Amino acid sequence: MKKKLPVIILSLLLVSLLILGGLLFFTYQQKVTKTKSENKTLQSNVSDLNTRLQEKEDFISGQTEYINELTTQLADCQNTVNSEDEDSDDKKNDTTSSYEKKYPDLYAGATFSDDNTSDLKVYLTFDDGPSDLTPQVLDLLDKYNAKATFFVVHTDNEEYTSYLKEIVDRGHTLALHSYSHDYNKIYKSVDAFLEDFNQVYNWVYEETGVRPTLFRFPGGSTNGKTAVVNDIIAEMERRGFIYYDWNVSSGDGSNLTTTENILENVCTNVGNFDQPVVLMHDGAGKNATFKALPTILKTLADEGYEFCSLDEHLTPVQYKRK
Repeated sequence: MKKKLPVIILSLLLVSLLILGGLLFFTYQQKVTKTKSENKTLQSNVSDLNTRLQEKEDFISGQTEYINELTTQLADCQNTVNSEDEDSDDKKNDTTSSYEKKYPDLYAGATFSDDNTSDLKVYLTFDDGPSDLTPQVLDLLDKYNAKATFFVVHTDNEEYTSYLKEIVDRGHTLALHSYSHDYNKIYKSVDAFLEDFNQVYNWVYEETGVRPTLFRFPGGSTNGKTAVVNDIIAEMERRGFIYYDWNVSSGDGSNLTTTENILENVCTNVGNFDQPVVLMHDGAGKNATFKALPTILKTLADEGYEFCSLDEHLTPVQYKRK
């Protein structure tokens, strides 16, 4: 018995050491697991902060582009008064007879009233379509019983072309933006503008049977050489067409603009005007605009706005309008 006692004691010591070692190993593993979990959480937080930082940087970049856009428009408007060429009247007299006799079917006969509405209405407009986004935009507008205005550009895509009739059938206003959207081409002269406009006018008429009366200058009416644009405006008004600019820009003309930018630009500025005309785009790649649109529609609808399309009976929003 005395011989077995040391063996028993030794066995107990070994068992105790094993148990203690197991406890130490278990504690160590728990600490390792906890550390890994904390590191993972920390990495996730860092990633989240980096994402939020990038979003803020994109927001600032987008707002910078938006401010630059508004600054350019303001500068163009201020320069309009003093930027006429000295020989513009002579040139106009030399060329008027040529372009006035062209395109005898390119007349609309539209006139507008000077009665602005004070009702809570907002006029959403979409430039540069149709594209793959157009039917999705139309579905969203239907959801909120909203009407809008689409300033379209020519496309060779047959599917996109079919959306012209869809715009009309759903009760929206189909208006013209240009055939080529080529600034250097269309603002070269009145003749050049009329040639381009006649092409897009006939294209829309052939596809829909609609003869549009409204149009929007690519880049707005402050683009191009002032004397030429003024002559274009005079000729288009003589032919009975009405052009529309905008007073609320979504800022989505810039590729840096985010969905957050667009929401901020539209929802905070609509209330500054009795007749807010909102510039947006449904051209290819304008996914940020499409993502912002549901919130824009819901926010403005909740504020009591009615979404209306432009027509020839409204006083048009025009940068050059005195």
